[in-house]
Amino acid sequence: MPAKNVSEHAKPINNAALTQFVKKLQARVSQSQSIDVVKACLDKAIAYPNQLTYQNSALYLCILASVITAVGYWFYLETQSQYTRISNPDLLIWAVCAIVAIVAIYQIIARKKRLTTLSNLFRDETLKHLYNITHCDAGFLNNAQHKFIDFNRGNYSQNVEWGKQIDFHSESGLIRAAVVYHHYMDKRTETYQESDGKGGTRTRTRTVYDHYYRQGVIFPPINNTTHLVMSQSRLARHWQQRFMPASREFEKRFYVQTDSEFNAAKFLEPVVVIACEQLAHKLDDLTIEFAYDGSLLINQKNTNLLNPAMHYDITEPEKFKQELLNDTSLFTVNRIFGFVNQIIKHSASPLY
Repeated sequence: MPAKNVSEHAKPINNAALTQFVKKLQARVSQSQSIDVVKACLDKAIAYPNQLTYQNSALYLCILASVITAVGYWFYLETQSQYTRISNPDLLIWAVCAIVAIVAIYQIIARKKRLTTLSNLFRDETLKHLYNITHCDAGFLNNAQHKFIDFNRGNYSQNVEWGKQIDFHSESGLIRAAVVYHHYMDKRTETYQESDGKGGTRTRTRTVYDHYYRQGVIFPPINNTTHLVMSQSRLARHWQQRFMPASREFEKRFYVQTDSEFNAAKFLEPVVVIACEQLAHKLDDLTIEFAYDGSLLINQKNTNLLNPAMHYDITEPEKFKQELLNDTSLFTVNRIFGFVNQIIKHSASPLY
């Protein structure tokens, strides 16, 4: 049996057949209604008799031949002492060489993009079904933007551009969370020097807009904690009270503000403090914030929470399937989920 499988994968690659197969898979996966459809398409890819890679040798040979022809013709003209008198036929030869090379390069890029697009589609559809991902409505996003302090970053504009609801299987049951994309801008003026056209310089000013992007996860209330923000950045002062647990590590990593030192102390038990410190080690520019209604935001700089980089793609369908169906596919999101599970477990007054 192993020898038969090797011989099947050794068959000559048919680029046209592969393109048709990729198109059929793409159409089927894009209309999938369940994870079973995606799994079936992955099984079809695994059973495909050839490797899911294009044979580009002919295209590379075309590129090489075009370059050699163009360079060789230039040297030919030089030996004929004609390189200073280039005629229209000469230009035509170089144009043909350039066109052949450009077309070949375009086809190589298009083939690679076709496989990448299919791989990303498999990833997105798999995660959509595994985590029951749906779009957040505008009302939810608008409400979130106004109730969390961390979304007030930027002196020019702040915008929670999109959000996607996602299932979180906590120790206490299913919780519906939301991954949100936060974009804000800082406006500043800078000066620079330019020539005045007379051998000197003059000072000019220009307005510069710096763009920043963050992704976070919003959870419904999980305990009775409210009005508390712990951030690695110094945010605008919103609540007057400050609290700091007896931990040098926590003090180095977080700025804390709250409306009640008592409530902050009640939440920040030693085990929760350690969990916050550990999460701050793993996520960049972390904010952990409880809004006035108890909703929890965990925001940070990684903007690939729902489109993580994969180690494999559709060109290695069996390994790709195993990686896609692994529960750790959304690595950062699951890390945040694990932290929230710790909070639920150790909170003095959990809701669940």
